Amino acid sequence: MPKNTPAQHFRDLFNRFIAGSTEHERAEGEKKMDAWLKRHGKTRIDAPKVLAQAAADDAAQQPPPPPSDPRDAQKHPFEDPRFTPAGLVLAVTEKYLTMTRHVATIYSLWICFTHVYTQFRIAPRLALVSELPKSGKTVTVDVAKCLVLRPNPEDYCTAAALAEHIDEGPGTVGVDEIDLVPPEVFQALLLIWNLGHKRGAKRGLVVKGKRKVVHLHAPMMGAGLGRFLRLAQITRTYILEMEQYTEETMPEKVFDETETADLDNVYRYLRQWAPKVKLDLKPPMPPGVIGRDADNARGLLAVAHACGPEWVQRLHEALTFFLEKAKSERPEIVMIRHGLAIFDMLEIDAIRSTRFHQELKRLDLPDARWTRYRGPSGTDTAHPLRPDERAALLKMVGIFVKKCKPPNEKQFRGYTLAQFEEAHRIHCAPGAGAGTPRLRLITPTSE
Repeated sequence: MPKNTPAQHFRDLFNRFIAGSTEHERAEGEKKMDAWLKRHGKTRIDAPKVLAQAAADDAAQQPPPPPSDPRDAQKHPFEDPRFTPAGLVLAVTEKYLTMTRHVATIYSLWICFTHVYTQFRIAPRLALVSELPKSGKTVTVDVAKCLVLRPNPEDYCTAAALAEHIDEGPGTVGVDEIDLVPPEVFQALLLIWNLGHKRGAKRGLVVKGKRKVVHLHAPMMGAGLGRFLRLAQITRTYILEMEQYTEETMPEKVFDETETADLDNVYRYLRQWAPKVKLDLKPPMPPGVIGRDADNARGLLAVAHACGPEWVQRLHEALTFFLEKAKSERPEIVMIRHGLAIFDMLEIDAIRSTRFHQELKRLDLPDARWTRYRGPSGTDTAHPLRPDERAALLKMVGIFVKKCKPPNEKQFRGYTLAQFEEAHRIHCAPGAGAGTPRLRLITPTSE
């Protein structure tokens, strides 16, 4: 940061005199202000002119705007009106990445969205996760950085550097291996992830004694093992599971940052499309997409509508899939399904709470590793489910321990089949079975 000019120094003394937090601080500010005026041959009547000069000095010291991408002004080969932004992004990224249909839909529309995100209040996040190697997380970030609006150039940097990148002007943030950064950097990154989704988000900093307000609003993408998210971040995030590719599903091209002509052409199209497109800023939502889910989807839906009915349908299907998937993977929902499996396996209508707890940890289902529970957000250290945690999860779906009296048995405190059937009717998606795959519930056994 450049050294203060004399006028800026006077402005700081004047502010202490006017807005000091204590009477002593204000008196000291006044004393030093008058000394400055005397030293420079001025009086208090000159204060407005000096303050105006300080403002001019502030403006002169502002960093220059970020250099424009040299690709911005170059022509692209997609003049045919049948081309659409999302269609072009999907076509070029499919060469480098292996994705399921719904993941590819969200990814493609989100890349287009980065070029128009300033028109929307919410910029949803993308989390690219996989516990397996050769799933393409890093390449997915690299490919996106060739297509999104002004990405951060670094593979790894501090949170302060990212904040400065965002503050320089509209742009996008992509961070790889986010769960491996040092703890102090990790916490600052989560702050940007959590606050920067909202338009107008700012953070106040003090740099060399001067207050600076940094803008944080920008689309953000992070890749990692899936454990870098907390519950607050998950609500503003599309969690995209990357699949380990096989010899049959391996992408046709290997990404090389020195050979990106095909990606550059699509980027040029997006940059020239963005200023011209007239977006519907309040597109109709699919059934069941409300609240935060609607906020997250609004920008993507606006882009989808600009790309045609096919993309609207694709996005509706993807949003429905991810909403139902997220709901089915919540641990309280998983426990409903597993409770029904226990009642069915034991062929009973009521069970003691202690035995229910034991049977949960014995279940032999793909998503039934309650001995390695990670808490309701899926981010805690893996541990055996405790009775109080089990009770808290069941309370969330209206199931409480009650007095049970099966025929020819003594009364005990536990749960009934009817409680779980009612909870399943209210909270579970139609057709949800006991073996529905999990997402964030447990830690892989290879850890």
